[in-house]
This record gives sequence, structure tokens and C-alpha cells, in this order.
Amino acid sequence: MNTVHDVNDPRLDFYRDLRFAQTLHTSSKVFLTDGEKITLSVLQSSLNVRSILLTQELYEKHLPSIQSKMSEDACYVMSKRDMDILIGFDLHSPMMSIVEEPVSTPFSSMKGPIIALNGIVNSDNVGGIIRNAVGLGFESIITDSTTSSPYLRRSVRVSMGTVAFAACSTSKNLCKDLLMLKNERSIPIISAEITPISKNVSSYKFPHDFILVFGSEGHGISHDILAISDEIIHIPMFNLVNSLNVSSSSAIILHAAKVQKG
Repeated sequence: MNTVHDVNDPRLDFYRDLRFAQTLHTSSKVFLTDGEKITLSVLQSSLNVRSILLTQELYEKHLPSIQSKMSEDACYVMSKRDMDILIGFDLHSPMMSIVEEPVSTPFSSMKGPIIALNGIVNSDNVGGIIRNAVGLGFESIITDSTTSSPYLRRSVRVSMGTVAFAACSTSKNLCKDLLMLKNERSIPIISAEITPISKNVSSYKFPHDFILVFGSEGHGISHDILAISDEIIHIPMFNLVNSLNVSSSSAIILHAAKVQKG
């Protein structure tokens, strides 16, 4: 364990001024966990935790979990005051870590069912969908190039660290890759979208395996993906409300699929 008193210590560069640190994290293929609960969750995963930064009180509180995961040399202890100065704002829960992004899972070896995200730029929604998916037993996530990275600080935070238990991959051409999966594995594509031909999720019978696509709230699922979809489903709405937030929608639809799958 390293007790650090100098906020300018270069060993802590990945934690420095988090308002501007995302570029460094992304280019280094790492992500940051922010808070006690999220950090503890990731410590239970198989991912490589490069370092952890926390107060002496939290270090002593979680010493067994920390020692079982990483070496003492990668543990940095600071006062909360110094941590606040280092990261640039007042921490609610002074425990953080830097974690290596996992290697992307090849599409062909992804375990079904698969959740695909199309053009979801809001990182809160990405994190919320991942939390819903992992919590309901769906671990395979494909994001397209226009969707926010699941490893952005905000996404990780909203997911409550469950992204560490997901198999995530990014597609440069989502329509092409989904069509490849559909043809090679005989797996149907189901899009969550309100259209004149979409089916009510309440009465929809999910197949044993499938690809389920969620799109952005502003633009919905792209037309080319809708064109190759085998089914389109929607959540019935009432009282002049046209649709739900995509994260909320994912919880309802994934829960319906999980109940059917048992």
C-alpha cells in the first residue's frame, strides 16, 4: 500500500482532473470506476485492475477484497481532501480504480441472445441498458460506431460496474455484422421500434435465441437494420405518451424475454 500526500504524484495521472481525463483513458484502453459500490463490483470481476485509489478508512474496510485482486504496490491511499483536489471535484464516495478494458469478443463467438445498440449517444442510456441486460442475464452487447462507449466514466457509473461482466464488442457496420450473424447462426433479428407493423411485446413470443436491437430516442433504429429485421416489437403506450426512455424500454422488453426463457 502506498500512502500518497502529493497530488502531483505522476503515478496518479489517470485520476487527475476527471473533467478532462476521458481522452487519456480511452486512448489507453482503460476505464475508471467511481465510488465504493462500483469499484467493489468490478473487483469481483475477471478484469485486470491496474490501480486503486481510496482513503485509509475504505482501504482498511475492504482490505480482503483488495488483497485478493491486486498487489499492494497498485494501491494508493490519500486523504479525501487530497483526492478531491486531485480529481477536481468533491467526491461523494472516495474510492476509485483504473481498470483495463477487456478484449472485444468476436461476433461469431458471442453467446446468444445478443443485445445490439444502434446510435445511442447518451452514455447514461448505454449504462442503463447494460445494467438491465446483465442484471436479467443477457451478457453479449454489440455497440455500433455511433453509440457511446460502454467504458465512458458515465456509462460505467450508471451501469453500476456491471459492464465488467458483459461481453462487449463494437461494430463498424452494424447492419452488415447483424446480417452475418443472422445468416451464419440462423438467429433472428428483433428490433424494438414503434411502426405500423410492430407487434405488442406483451403478447410476443420470443424465440430461444435472438438479436435484440435498441435505437436512439431521437432517430430510432436505422432503416437498413429495420429492413433486415425478422420482427419488430413495441411497448404499448397510453395517455398521449408516445414512448419511454430507451433504457426504461430495455428493462421492460428484456424482462419479458427473460420471463419467457425461464
